[in-house]
Amino acid sequence: MKLEFKKSISNKIIYTLGVLFIFLFLLGYFLPIGIDKVKNLSYGQFFFSSYTVATEFGFLLFSFVIAYFINKEYSNKNILFYKLIGDNIFTFFYKKVAVLFIECLIYIILGITIISIIYSDFSHYLLLIILFSLVILQYILVVGTISMVSPNILISLGISIVYWIGSVILVAINKNIFGIVAPFEASNTMYRAVEKILNNESTFICPTEIINTVSFFVLLFIVNTIVLLLSRKRWLKIGM
Repeated sequence: MKLEFKKSISNKIIYTLGVLFIFLFLLGYFLPIGIDKVKNLSYGQFFFSSYTVATEFGFLLFSFVIAYFINKEYSNKNILFYKLIGDNIFTFFYKKVAVLFIECLIYIILGITIISIIYSDFSHYLLLIILFSLVILQYILVVGTISMVSPNILISLGISIVYWIGSVILVAINKNIFGIVAPFEASNTMYRAVEKILNNESTFICPTEIINTVSFFVLLFIVNTIVLLLSRKRWLKIGM
């Protein structure tokens, strides 16, 4: 883990993530003002707008930095080094995931805390941290898994974008059947539930949405495990 944090700093990953989160929250502020002509943006409106940016544009914002953090090890032929220090494909991947998630979580907590202080409102503080963290974790796992099987960052980005567009289309076709593929998508029911809570029209997210979200991550981890198991030899081969 210490090695991965050092690599994140040396490769400017941690700084890039900071810029991306600043951009995300700035978009969350300016989009309602510029598009919807909202004059006095409330606490709930601001965070719902920022949540919308995270869910709708997150793949575009975060895919490159996630793919780069993993694919750079292939291009630099570092996989043999990881093998020699005792890492396998699982420890290699999940150390990368853990570092990215911890860094993102720090920025999420920092951003939400600062904005909540500005608004003098912490009414949805913990919920917001959980929601933003889950959305970002989704991107890290999806893009990270794709990057593990691709030696080229452009291919990783291309497949990630195809996945993103495909999941949006599937949810739009039938959210009852394909809703689990993209639980945070705007056309899905989870999005409306979050909107109601932030607008103080509801208090809790219904159990069905929680079950769907948990099911999505369980499915994602299963797919990830299968992909990593099947890619053990390829992981070493393309990184040498």
